[in-house]
Amino acid sequence: MRALAARTASMTAAALLTVAFASGASAQCLVPDNLSGGPCCTATTVQAPRAPNFQQDSLAICWKDCDVEMISNCKAVWSSPTPMENCRNYEKRLRLKDGSGVVKWNGRMKFRYSRTWVETDTTGVDRQIWRYLVNGDLRPTTAAGPAPCPVPPCTVPNGNKVRYSGYVDYALDCVGGVQEFAWMLTHACDLIDHAPGFPRAGVFHPDRTYTFVGPAAGFVVGAIQPVEAGAGSLEAVRRIARIPGTNIDTCEFEERGQNSLTLLQEFCLCGPTVGPMQFALSDLKFSGSCGTSVSTPGGPFLPGFISQGIGGWTDPTTYPGIERLRWNCGGYDYGDPCVGIASNEVFFGVTTAGGWLARQVPTPIDPGVLLPLTFIDQGNSLKANLGTTMNKPYRSDHILNLNY
Repeated sequence: MRALAARTASMTAAALLTVAFASGASAQCLVPDNLSGGPCCTATTVQAPRAPNFQQDSLAICWKDCDVEMISNCKAVWSSPTPMENCRNYEKRLRLKDGSGVVKWNGRMKFRYSRTWVETDTTGVDRQIWRYLVNGDLRPTTAAGPAPCPVPPCTVPNGNKVRYSGYVDYALDCVGGVQEFAWMLTHACDLIDHAPGFPRAGVFHPDRTYTFVGPAAGFVVGAIQPVEAGAGSLEAVRRIARIPGTNIDTCEFEERGQNSLTLLQEFCLCGPTVGPMQFALSDLKFSGSCGTSVSTPGGPFLPGFISQGIGGWTDPTTYPGIERLRWNCGGYDYGDPCVGIASNEVFFGVTTAGGWLARQVPTPIDPGVLLPLTFIDQGNSLKANLGTTMNKPYRSDHILNLNY
């Protein structure tokens, strides 16, 4: 374990570094993110682009009793990024519009960089994918519609704000420079997104969940999707450290390890037990090469790894290929050897399963080996000076990247 002074100096030096990542096309492809191979608990400067501004035909979904209540079309407009931080964290504005261009939802979403990999489509063309975990408040306008669907009943009691979490994948065609995107945001039912003991706690929509997802093309909404389960050894965790006495976060090298995910139960979390088994509860364990440990204690916040089926894309010829989608969250005991602290934490994220052939971005350490096609990404949920939070926008200092 390094002395605090040495760690602080290392992190400060890394925070002052900048990475020129020019806008363009093929020259950006197969670029490592500079997170592999470093010493334990040591700062690095991440090399990754921010997701460009984009517009996309998307879907809005109301779920009731773990089944589809309503699906409507919308256009998602992602724009106005804030300056990039060292950990490739930033914010973007999201506006969701109807077919006439009227804004229905509007808000600023926090992007937290998760990881990168390469996919090869059915014609042999490579794409580099950069995944960001996303969360933030969206505000509905009068054009959004009535409660309880499509507008959650929790909106008015909580200052016209609804917290969503999910992800954005940015894909860059390494031959033609075409930019493509896939994304999802979900606001879960009361047991998760209005949990007691946290801000915005209450009984608002115990039987309802709300999702936005894009692209709409080829996406089939469905509560029942393949469930994550298995064991693997290509996984990693990563720590984002705050430089003492500042508001500056800096990234540390990822820590490889082994994990297992054991399915405990499929059930309907947000409604009667007779509803579709949209949710899965699993036991997650991770053991890292530097000593990081993740385990499922069964509480006090969440009972373990929980995921919700959303649907999937069905066209093998267009990005992201035939890929299934789940929103996820989790409650774990997290042992952090870098600071010598064990804590119970809540995580939010995404699971994607399938898609095109995937492999690591080649580096001298990672020779570009094939990756299992179930990707699980999560970030823990922290509120400045308050520790764990479940119901409001959050930042993350622990990132999980798992494959099965």
